[in-house]
Amino acid sequence: MSSLAVRTSKPALATPTPARTIIHLGMDVHKDSITIAVLPHGAKAPTRVERLPNELPTLKKWIDRLARDGEIHACYEASGAGYVLHRAMRDWGYACAVIAPSLIPKRAGVHRKHDTRDAADLARLDRAGELVPVRIPSEADERVRDVVRCRETFQREILKSRHYILKFLATRGASCSARGRTGARRICSGCST
Repeated sequence: MSSLAVRTSKPALATPTPARTIIHLGMDVHKDSITIAVLPHGAKAPTRVERLPNELPTLKKWIDRLARDGEIHACYEASGAGYVLHRAMRDWGYACAVIAPSLIPKRAGVHRKHDTRDAADLARLDRAGELVPVRIPSEADERVRDVVRCRETFQREILKSRHYILKFLATRGASCSARGRTGARRICSGCST
């Protein structure tokens, strides 16, 4: 009977730890400035919209002050700004997502871009879970991608320059009957005489 003893006392309830509120940040990033909309979890509209200079130390101080009130979830639209901001926020310990611009839901009839509205929409859509993040490449992958894009740009520029030269020569009566690289050299060498 001792092994089947029934407990009559209830176990002590653990005191619940207060859950930190989630603060969603929608950021519209430009070369010189970042517009940030602050949307706490329960709010219907952003409580603050501020424009800060695009300087990492200033941004870190601002977000650190904001993080006292809750857990930060930030997002911004993928653009020419790259992934520097994402990597900095990750290093600071904050969640940050880079969003695919083509997959952001748009309202019908809204064609003009406004930094404030874009930041507020990003925060609202992030809270609703309607945004699709992009895969963030490693720094090595990003360097390789930059070199490949640079090479492609140079190839396009070389081709455009070759076409300009051939059109210029054609308007002056020179013709190019030979194909390939040697033909262009023959034309150019023939013009100098």
